Amino acid sequence: MSKVKPILKWVGGKRQSISTLQNYYNKLNFKEYHEPFFGGGSVFLDINSRHQCISHISDFNNDLINLYKDIKSEPDLFIEILEELKEQYLEKDYYYFRSRFNGLDREKNEVEKYTGITRSCCLMLLNKTCFNGLYRVNGKGLFNVPKGDYKNPKILDRDNILDFSKSLPDVENIHFEDFRECEKRIKKGDLVYFDPPYHPLSETSSFTQYTSIFGKNEQIELYQLFKRLDEKGVLVLLSNSSSDFILDMYKEFNPEFILSGRSINSKGSKRGKVKEVLVVGKTIKRQL
Repeated sequence: MSKVKPILKWVGGKRQSISTLQNYYNKLNFKEYHEPFFGGGSVFLDINSRHQCISHISDFNNDLINLYKDIKSEPDLFIEILEELKEQYLEKDYYYFRSRFNGLDREKNEVEKYTGITRSCCLMLLNKTCFNGLYRVNGKGLFNVPKGDYKNPKILDRDNILDFSKSLPDVENIHFEDFRECEKRIKKGDLVYFDPPYHPLSETSSFTQYTSIFGKNEQIELYQLFKRLDEKGVLVLLSNSSSDFILDMYKEFNPEFILSGRSINSKGSKRGKVKEVLVVGKTIKRQL
């Protein structure tokens, strides 16, 4: 596994699934890699440490993508501003920073909203100090995660930020976009890893997405994209929940079950090993 660690906690992180994924991508030859649901980027970091390839990363969370662009283009300035926010955090309340991120305080009064690279630094500070490292927004798009119970949160890891900056692809290959838009630049022989918001295990379970609703229609569109790319000769891998809906939709690809660690959940009882599925495209299987 790469010595560079993800700089953020992120729902659905794949650090504990990498050994299974390596069984596939370590045996493949590819010149370009695409990850349309980037999140924390643990799979990318491992691939980047093992393969000489051009990478394209994308996500539909604009603040997340801006953070990565800022770290790539101005890592020293990012560290400098984050250091300043860290010092302020010792004097001010967590909710002061959440208010400046949202542009509204807890009483719904307008406050000056952080913008630019300061906003990116504030996102990292919130990620390191909020409850369980969650990223969650309400119906109005406001970050609403409460304060976490940390005695001494590690807000700034200077060395890892610098290493992460060096690992990231060029800024022009860091994209804020919907997953559907990646298809235009994917070519035969490229490797693509999809790690979308997972479909609920049951019709009664629910999960608040960190950007927008990703429901059955989006899952179906993703399946159709996965199938088109595979038929085009693209090397495709996909992770998702082990729900009956997902298993039935991808049944022609014979999904395999894997156990993945889950450390981020609002309920402690829901953390630990969870059964997921890994879908491997037919093009990959023909090459192995």
